[in-house]
Amino acid sequence: MQRLPLRASWLALLIIFTLALAACGSDEDDGPGETAADYPATTAPPEDAKKGGTLTVINAADIDFLDPGAGYYQPTYMIDFASQRTLVGWPPDATGEPQPDMAAAQPKVSEDFKTVTFKIREGVKYSPPVDREVTSADHKYAIERGLLPGVATGYHSAYFGDLVGYDAAVAAAERNDTVAPDISGITTPDDRTLVMKLDKPTSATLVQALSLPIGAPVPEDYAAEFDAESPSTYAEHLVATGPYMIENDEQGNVTGYKPGRSITLVRNPNWDASTDYRPAYVDKIDWREGFTDVNSATRRILTGDSQINGDILAEPQGLKLAATEYPDQLELAPASGGSRYISLNTSIPPFDDINVRKAVIASADRDALRLARGGPLSGGIATHFLSPDIPGYEEAGGAEGPDLDFLANPRGDKQLAAEYMRKAGFESGKYDGPPILMIGENAGTDKQVTAVVRDIFAQLGFDVNLRQFSSDTAYTRFCNVPDSNYNVCATTGWVKDFNDAQSVLDVPFSGENIVSTNNSNWPLLDDPKINKAINQAALVADPQERTQAWGEVDEQITALAPAIPYLWDTQPNTRSANVNGVLNLFNATWDLSFTSLKNP
Repeated sequence: MQRLPLRASWLALLIIFTLALAACGSDEDDGPGETAADYPATTAPPEDAKKGGTLTVINAADIDFLDPGAGYYQPTYMIDFASQRTLVGWPPDATGEPQPDMAAAQPKVSEDFKTVTFKIREGVKYSPPVDREVTSADHKYAIERGLLPGVATGYHSAYFGDLVGYDAAVAAAERNDTVAPDISGITTPDDRTLVMKLDKPTSATLVQALSLPIGAPVPEDYAAEFDAESPSTYAEHLVATGPYMIENDEQGNVTGYKPGRSITLVRNPNWDASTDYRPAYVDKIDWREGFTDVNSATRRILTGDSQINGDILAEPQGLKLAATEYPDQLELAPASGGSRYISLNTSIPPFDDINVRKAVIASADRDALRLARGGPLSGGIATHFLSPDIPGYEEAGGAEGPDLDFLANPRGDKQLAAEYMRKAGFESGKYDGPPILMIGENAGTDKQVTAVVRDIFAQLGFDVNLRQFSSDTAYTRFCNVPDSNYNVCATTGWVKDFNDAQSVLDVPFSGENIVSTNNSNWPLLDDPKINKAINQAALVADPQERTQAWGEVDEQITALAPAIPYLWDTQPNTRSANVNGVLNLFNATWDLSFTSLKNP
């Protein structure tokens, strides 16, 4: 099957995808499975796993940021979790609570939930050229540098904004953007103790957030000179604490990263296996980029040796191939907390009008969008933003979703869409205003989704100026930059930061988290009532009350129609036959530190 042309109609796409999907199903006893349960995720290595060899990771696009203080996407986390050790982390089968990593044990939390104390593990050293043991001060600096505009951690204020002295630190960073500001609520009584004091009882959120890459230590004595630049050049001199490191020279200059082409990870000579839960089987990881023909890349993985997918997610044709000919090499990871949606820029016309937004959502054939990602094997059709595994999902309406007419029909309701367009002042029932700027992706499944999205808008009368890029460019130059004045980001999606509804709704929908770069509130939603509801829900400690509060927040956000939710994700992962793949359920991707080769 040839790749679909950009301007193929949605109906043609629907027919092709339906045929591909139908070919994946079978009434034969030995036929391919039809649900995710037929391709379960492996979360532990085999008992006879061997060390050695080179594992190749196949990708279409580049990662977003190599710097752990800025990185915020799934493929980036694959590298981060192999090369950086955070205070608490996620073994492959962990989904509820993160486990101690750089921390020697779970933190001590005060009775008022406002003070968190970590004891730092002994014996963990940085990779060359730093070569010294990690201290508590390094963790303090890692969090503080996230406030520098040259680092710009996308989730900083959402999860660390309640620290004592936070606002003063923000102001200090604005006055001097070359020096990481002191956050007075973070103290280091000694080299092994990290104390974090909060103005509000949000310790549970803080602890979970320290499982993100910002929870990895950064040596101030080494990194400060690089952080004085904007953007920071620390990524060009990156050091590691995990079993792997980005290849570098004797001076510490990163040589193993060629943007858009490759990333080479080698063993960290200073890593001590006795301090880590990661077995780190392979000797080298060859991260290769530029495989924009996803079907060919999927076939390459399935028929080749020592290869796994990174951001390459099998398209319908590749999914059919894997399910029918290589079923033992396909695993479907439930992207817990994962959802996909089309973001509408609510800050500028025409989508500053809620009736226009409702019209677009009402007209959208969400079933066709799901088919573009592979049909039922790719997940359930979304009706709101909290997915089934996240607390608050049922309280927000469960599978049926909130009682909203514009989301009632998953195949679209053209008559209702026309009614909303007339409410917005378009008497014909269709849009007749200026062209809109849509940002989409130019490879893989997301290219197919972009084509369907474009036709959804065109059928409602929109003149679409579609610009397509690789995923890293689409985000870092456009969708993550509010001033780029896009109207639609066609292929946005979200995976939980941790197992709590706040990590699904706060960063992408609170107006208080909109930042000038590395922004993840793609609808640029800044509604005072939503902001207040999010802030109030974040303070609720009782689990049942918290679940109810976040369910209500989800309903309120969905009612404002900032995006078209269409999929609760299941992520297809493929591997070569000689790979013992282990999936990390937290990230829904292969875990590089647990995956091994059968014949290294």
